[in-house]
Order: sequence, then C-alpha cells, then structure tokens
Amino acid sequence: MPLTRLRVRSVWAALTALVMVLSGMGIVLMPAVPAHAGMSAPATSAPATKAPATDAPETKAPAAARAAASPVSLTCEPGNVYSVSSSGQMRRITQGTSGVEAGSPASNVSNFNGLGIGKNGSTAFAYERNFSWWTGAETGVTVYEFSPSTGNWSSTGRTVITSGIGFVGGAVDLAAGSYYFGGYSSSGTRFTLYRYDSSSSSISIKGWIDTSAGAGSAANGDIAFDSNGNLFVIRGSDTTTTVFSVTAENLAAGSGGKIAAAKSSGFTTNSNVNGVAFDSAGKAYLGTGTAVTNYDMPDWSNKSSFASNNNWGSTDLASCSSPATLTLQKDVVGGRAKADDQFGLSLKQGSTDLGTATTTGSSTGLQEEIVGPQPVKRGATIKFSETGANGADLDDYASAYSCTVDEKPISGASGTGTSGTVTIPNTGKAVVCTITNSPLTANVSIHKDVADEDGKNVKPGKDWTVGAKTTATTDTVTSTPTAATQKTNTSGDAKWALRFNKTTGRATIAVSETQQDGFEFSSGSCEITGLDGTTATKNLSSDKASSLTGIKPGDAVDCTYLNKVEDTSLTLVKKVDNKEAAGTAKDTDWTLKAVGDKATGDKTVTGKTGTKAVTDVKVKAGDFKLSELDGPEGYKASDWDCGPKNTVKADSVTLKAGDSVTCTITNTAKTGNVTWKKTDEGGNALKGSVWTMTGPDGTAVEVEDCTAASADKCAGPDQDPTEGKFAVSGLKWGDYALVEKSAPAGYILDDASHTFTVSGSDDELKQSIGSFTNEQKPPVALPLTGGTGSQIFIIGGAALLTAGGVGALLKGLRRRNRNN
Repeated sequence: MPLTRLRVRSVWAALTALVMVLSGMGIVLMPAVPAHAGMSAPATSAPATKAPATDAPETKAPAAARAAASPVSLTCEPGNVYSVSSSGQMRRITQGTSGVEAGSPASNVSNFNGLGIGKNGSTAFAYERNFSWWTGAETGVTVYEFSPSTGNWSSTGRTVITSGIGFVGGAVDLAAGSYYFGGYSSSGTRFTLYRYDSSSSSISIKGWIDTSAGAGSAANGDIAFDSNGNLFVIRGSDTTTTVFSVTAENLAAGSGGKIAAAKSSGFTTNSNVNGVAFDSAGKAYLGTGTAVTNYDMPDWSNKSSFASNNNWGSTDLASCSSPATLTLQKDVVGGRAKADDQFGLSLKQGSTDLGTATTTGSSTGLQEEIVGPQPVKRGATIKFSETGANGADLDDYASAYSCTVDEKPISGASGTGTSGTVTIPNTGKAVVCTITNSPLTANVSIHKDVADEDGKNVKPGKDWTVGAKTTATTDTVTSTPTAATQKTNTSGDAKWALRFNKTTGRATIAVSETQQDGFEFSSGSCEITGLDGTTATKNLSSDKASSLTGIKPGDAVDCTYLNKVEDTSLTLVKKVDNKEAAGTAKDTDWTLKAVGDKATGDKTVTGKTGTKAVTDVKVKAGDFKLSELDGPEGYKASDWDCGPKNTVKADSVTLKAGDSVTCTITNTAKTGNVTWKKTDEGGNALKGSVWTMTGPDGTAVEVEDCTAASADKCAGPDQDPTEGKFAVSGLKWGDYALVEKSAPAGYILDDASHTFTVSGSDDELKQSIGSFTNEQKPPVALPLTGGTGSQIFIIGGAALLTAGGVGALLKGLRRRNRNN
C-alpha cells in the first residue's frame, strides 16, 4: 500500500478519536484501516536482527459472535484453497465459486494476513499487521490461531516488534507443525523469516533469505510448505513470479543469519500477487485482492481463472495440500580433474527454463548448490542437464545420472551422460535427480575383518595381504599404487585408484587375499557401484583370486573379506603295541580323557579312541590335563605325544586358538621274565647246566648258565651272572616248557619238563619257577686182583719204571757235557 494512503488512514483514525473524546464519550476507538493487498510497507530502517516477543492482551470476539460459531472442517484435498481477508474472515474457495466462509472472523482486526493451515487441517494461523498511528509505518505483527473445533480465531498474545519489513505471508510447516511468517525489505532484496512455536508460545527469528536476484522496486507474495518441510518463498514483482526454495535441512539450521536458498526462473503471471497456495495435484494458486488464478507447475503454464469476487478483499491464500517436488543436485566423486572445475545445473520443461545453479568451492560429495525443490505437477516430464563451468571440460569426467522418488529409484530415469529426463510419478512426494561426476577414475577398496572361532567379535584385520591386480581390457588404465598387493592398515583397509585415459576405458580386477596361519576363509563379497547408482554384487567363494570384469570410469569397487579363527579342536588317540610281547589287548580297551581349565570352560573330552567323543572335538583354547582309564594289566604307557608344536608337560598340553591338536598315547605290552636255580642235593648252587626253553610258538632256545663278572657280560639268554642262577627276560605271552639239556659236570641230567605261563597279569609277568636239584654221579670202582684190572696196574707200573730210566739217562748226559 502506498505510504500516502497509510498516513491518511492514520490521520483519519486520530481525528476520529479526537472527535469522540470531545463529544464526551470518554473512550477512544480506532476505525478500521481499509483493506489492502498485502503490499510491503515503506522502509524506515534496516530490518531488525532480533525481534523480541511481547505479551499482547488477547482480543476476544463478543459473546454473541462466539456463541454463533460452529466447528469447521479444514480440507486438504486438491482443488481447495483458503483465503483470509483483512477483516479476519477465512473462506474456503473451490473452482468457479465465490467461496464459503469458514468460521467466524477474528475480532477487532483490520490488517489480517499471513494465513497458514496446519497438517490435515488441524489448525490455522494468521497475524494482525500493526501500524504506527502517527507515521503509518508497519511496526510488527500479532499472531492469531484458529480452532477448527470452535470455528473461532483468538490472539496468542505474542507479538513481534520490528521495522523496515513489510509482512506479506505465513504458512505452517506441514512436517513439524510450526507457524512461519515474514516479509520483504522495501526493495524486495531480502525476506526475513520468523517462527512461532505453539508448544512454547514463543516467537523467534529464523534468519533471512537473499531475494536480490531479479528484484524490482517492490515485492509482495507469500510463503508455503510441502509435507517434507521444504519452504517456498514466492516473490511477486509486477507481473513476474519467482520461487526461492529453502530445504528443510537449511531451514532447520537457520539461527538468525542468512539461510541458503535456490532461485527458480522468473515467470510471467498476473500482477498484484498477495497470496500463494499449492496442492498435491501440482497446481499453483495465485491470489490478488479480488481473484484467484491457477497454473500448472513447475513452468507456471496453463493459466486459468479459478475464482473471482470483488467483495473478497483477500489478503492471503493457503492450503494444507502438499505438492510433489523436484530437486536437481550435483555429486562430485573422487575430486575434480582440475582444482577450479565447476559444474552448471539446469532444469527445463520443454523449452522453458525452470532454474539453474552453479557449484562453487572444491569439496567432493553432494554440492551445496541445487536447483529446487520446485513444486511440480504429476505426469510432467522435466529435462535436467549439466555443463562445465569455470573452464571445466566434461570430457575429463565420467558422468551419470539417476532419479529417485522418496529415495526409491524411478524406472527409466538413470543412465550415463550429462543429461536426462524424468516424468514425475503419480505417487511419492520428493523427486530428486542427481548428476554424478568423477574424474576418469575407478576406486577399489578392500576391507578385511576377522572373527573368533564362533564367527563373533568381528574386528578389522591389520597387516593382512590383499590384492587387486588390474588389467586393461579397453584403452589403458594405470593403478595407484602400482603394486598389485598391499597390507591392510589399522582399520583393515587397502585402497587403489585406477586412472583411465578415456571414458570408454574398461578393466578387469582380480581381487584376492593371502591366508594367515590359524585362520580360515569365512565369506567375502564385492559391490560395484556405478556413477548412476546402479550396483552389482559378486560373492567371493574363497581367498583365491576372483575376477571383476567391466570396471569403468566412475565405478566404486568395495570388497570385504571375513576370516575366522580356525576351530580349535582336540583329538585323543590310543595306540597298542603287542608285537614284542604278543599281547592281546585292543586300543579300545582304554578310556581316554582330557580335562580343560577355566579358559576352556572346564571342557572335558572323554571316550574310546576312534569315536566322535574324542575325535576332532571343538574346544576353546586353554590347558588340558591328559589321562587314560580302565586299561588292562601288562602294558606300559608312553608319554603323551601332541605333535612337534605342542609340548606336553606333566601330562598337560596347551591349545592356542585355531590349533587342531592330536594327542597320542601308546601302550606297549610288557614282556615276561622267568628265573630258576640249579643246586645239588645239599642246596649248593651248581654251575654249568644248559637248558632248552620252548616258547608258545614252538621255537626252542638254548639257555646256558652264565657265570660272568656282571650281567652285562652275559651274552646268552641267561642274564644272571651268578652260577647256578638263571634269569631270562623278553618272553612273549604264552606257555613255556623248560628242560635241562646238559647237567653240571659230575651230576646226573634232570630230563623232567618244567612248564610255566607268561601273561599280562602282574603275577604272571615275573615267573619264579623254583630250584631244580641234580644228583651227583657215583664214583668209579677199581678192582684189586686178577683180570683186566691187574693187568692195567702192571702195565702202568712198567711205564713208570721206563720213564724213570729215561730221565736218569738224560741227566747223566747233561752232566758229562758240562765237564767237557
């Protein structure tokens, strides 16, 4: 409204009040200011940086008016728009109608504006614009709330006091429920935004939005929200309408300063716009004081008269119907080919430019600069594209695009290249198209995890050797680092960057890992993500090399290996050696046992050799005490043998995680021994006898009495060096027969057979079969007369005489020789 008209109103109010005082009524009444179209007030100073809330007295409707009010159902169906007049009357408008009043008008207001309707029509808000009586300047607003259950407006008592702002619009955040309102500076270059929180009944400043681009000498308009909390600030300047979009994230981050926003193109619409609403069908509604016109979004096409009535005096429009939106964003992966490269983004509907943006800075990932969100009509086909900016050459990049609706892919709206199209689906709210650029590189990452033997307690594997051998299949590719293998870092990661010389380059990557002792391959997979967001997964079946084909610029190859500690297992084995002693026991005659300590959970392994109970039994690492039970007599146990890497001490073995240990104990049948004596009739030991010992297999052994200085000098079977004593060892189990073969000299041979048995029982392994007596041979008898005996004596005597004579003769000859 022109400043001159506001001053006239102020003067008129003052004069009226003065007249009434002079007439003696004793009270001052302010006449209503004529309805206006919500134009911004003239600026008197810069916008305030802080707007304190004050408690204003609540203005209530007269009792009669409140009694006449009735509940109101605020509908959010498309095609329904609500307006409010400066006098505080809300009206529901549909196609071709003059509208229906919704509830009672707010009481004692004359500059009502800023209509906003809550989610599902649960509430509505507006404000009363306050002016200085004397200067006509706008001084702030007081927030009002509408109750659908009563159909009444009531003041919240909360006022923001400021200057230099022409308040033009209000809206309810359909996601969070808060009421936002604000207005332009006099030049239309800045929109200041406030927030009213009904839960705390407080007003705070959120910040300001730069609307200087394309600003005219003055600005009017409105604000609106979608159901995701995105804000649309609509500026009407003459016949040009522009949308400044603020994402829900940027709005939430607002704390009084500048709030980032994306600008749409300017569109030629009707003039004197003071209210805007959108609906879920993608229609936009522009209101003036006397008419509402609708358009198809986002190109503001198909202009059509929605409703008109010269008696409305409408100051604002609102709806709780949420439009679908379209956002175009840029993702830079892996850096820029040149440090100062930038990218231009563009949305078009047909030949109509909808909005542009150009990236800045050098950060990677999603860029801050976006186009949108813009309200869109369902079924509309929109083209999106990118160009190189600031000298960037898109041939230096792999480019791809993809579109989603509510984070779900849209069929047919993804691919490679720098441009594409998307048709707005009939369902879903937020359509987001992303153009992704990456230098002609592909990134390869291998992550290594290790787990315990149960597959739990997963953690990164450090210093594991992993490989990514790259071979170009189209054009050329180089790898950084050039080595095909690396060791993983403390986070379990190893990375390679592949550089292609052309966008058409392709490569094959052979990924692998080197197994470490004590571990086994558990699982592995590689996920290949293209620039367009498409993914492919290859499961790895082992640690051996597995080829990934068709790797291209822009791909991200992320592989993961999981290795677990090998199962710790224990096997108990019994061996029996019967060979030397011809024993009869079997290996299953013993029970084997291993008792673990606390680290093993007091695990006990017990059973017969060869059974599952003691074979490859899964255990925890720790110490195990080894033993055997229930074995037969006659066997000697060896020490436990648990392999060269596992020392057994005091029959205890320590198992480390991942060990597979077999502990063996061997029982050897003991050979028997037998002892006996040879004496004369007086019990005196007799030496020199020889015996024949026949064993169980029929083999006969000759045993000769050993009469040596010590046992180690005995060379034969008898190992007892004492004469007349015998000790024979190393006897196999079975029945034996002992017979004297040769008696001591002068004694009569004992040809009796002496039997004994050697077996595994302790009392039969050591046999003492007694003492055996030989009778002395009788002396030889010499005859004294006649016969052969006397002849012998005569011959013997003659021989002696002859010998004597020969001796005397020899003696005489020797004496003679000495004398001569």
